Amino acid sequence: MKTVLLACDIYNPTTPKLSQEWESEESITYMEKTIQSLGYDVVVLSDATEITSTLSGIAKSKRNEWIVWNFIEGYHSSSREAYIPALCEYLAIPHTGSAASVQTLTLDKYKTKLYLESLGIQTTKSQLIKSRADLPNLNFPLFLKPNGEGSSLGISEDNIISSLADWNTQVSKQLDEYSEIIAEPYLSGRELTVAVIGNRGSYEVLPIAYVDTPSGLYHEGIKSKSEFLESLDFNVSESLQTILNKTSYQIASALGSSGYIRIDYKLENESVYLLEVNATPGFSHIYSTLPLLWEKTGKSYAELLKVCLELGFEEYSSHKRFQYGKDQL
Repeated sequence: MKTVLLACDIYNPTTPKLSQEWESEESITYMEKTIQSLGYDVVVLSDATEITSTLSGIAKSKRNEWIVWNFIEGYHSSSREAYIPALCEYLAIPHTGSAASVQTLTLDKYKTKLYLESLGIQTTKSQLIKSRADLPNLNFPLFLKPNGEGSSLGISEDNIISSLADWNTQVSKQLDEYSEIIAEPYLSGRELTVAVIGNRGSYEVLPIAYVDTPSGLYHEGIKSKSEFLESLDFNVSESLQTILNKTSYQIASALGSSGYIRIDYKLENESVYLLEVNATPGFSHIYSTLPLLWEKTGKSYAELLKVCLELGFEEYSSHKRFQYGKDQL
């Protein structure tokens, strides 16, 4: 029987700022039971030493019988989402999701936008800010956000910048918490979210939805670990679906994503702009978007997990990035 190691940071309500991206214990337990129902053994670990010692301790002849599902998010590091994929690649152990290189790039919103813009993907201009002395080189109104965070961390109504005074106040405040922030033109249109499932050469774009929030702004204040507070509207025109399908497929191909990614866009004056790419999206059955997009196809949560695990094993057997590790076995 094959074994799935759920490597996960568990959300801690006493430190919500640091652990907002982490999965809840309830979500991990539900996922564990669902994967067991698929015929796998499951090990759940959240301690770094236990994870690394367990992986390195797997007999070399058995490493292709394990697979790691990466829910390690960490904090304060530009490579935090790449810890597990890099370790698995080095030790020749299968894992779900994209390679460490993809994880590191997509965590950096600014570099991701620059790269994809160079390939013809439409996105807004951005300014990377590392110092309180940096002045805006874009026209107001602007929107400020952390460059390397997810789950709407650091996002509130105050991030909409209309003047230099606003800029000075919010840049100072943001840099107190985050090492880099980005400024981009403020877009007031609706947000859309797209999930892409599959490995390179065989991607499937799931049903596309608008993401609507109670206040109209997707911010950290509406994130919850007990319920899904946003609403998804699948009433997306065929013409817009065609554009987003093509663009999302192009993005997945350009990045070389594996398993799953989620891509967020803004619709502004009938034009679609890339916001960001998330290579480690949430998989909670309670509060995550990707499972809801999947279930819109008529398939179950268990089927989603089954497909993602199979894609991880497929990637391991076919991608050359694992070859160095395999040669050590």
